[in-house]
Amino acid sequence: MKTSKSLYYWFALFAFCFIAYQQVIDNIRPNYTGTNLTIKYLLGIAPNFFPAIGIPALFVVIIPQMKLTNKWLNANKHITANLISITGLISWEFIQTTSKKLHFDWNDILWTIIGAFVFQVIWTITPDKYKEI
Repeated sequence: MKTSKSLYYWFALFAFCFIAYQQVIDNIRPNYTGTNLTIKYLLGIAPNFFPAIGIPALFVVIIPQMKLTNKWLNANKHITANLISITGLISWEFIQTTSKKLHFDWNDILWTIIGAFVFQVIWTITPDKYKEI
């Protein structure tokens, strides 16, 4: 795997989202005692929003390393990465309907889709030199 600034760029986005996810889950949500409904809502959807941005950033780095012969997958690695991510995250949300401990929520699906859209916006505004991996 070649080392380039583009790898660090996408790994940094993944790391930021991973850290934000962990902070919300481990520290912020359990310790929030306020009654502001907007903050409660945002803390509820954040664990879906951040991975929907971060996971595709990781896959954008992984897909080219797989040496796939399919040119479309390599040329559109950002779309492929987003489709893999969104499929997994939404599937996980539906799996939660079978659990007594986990909670299914349509808002989580909505914010997963919004997070995937945000990743596409980030990809679009990213300079071309960071898209070559």
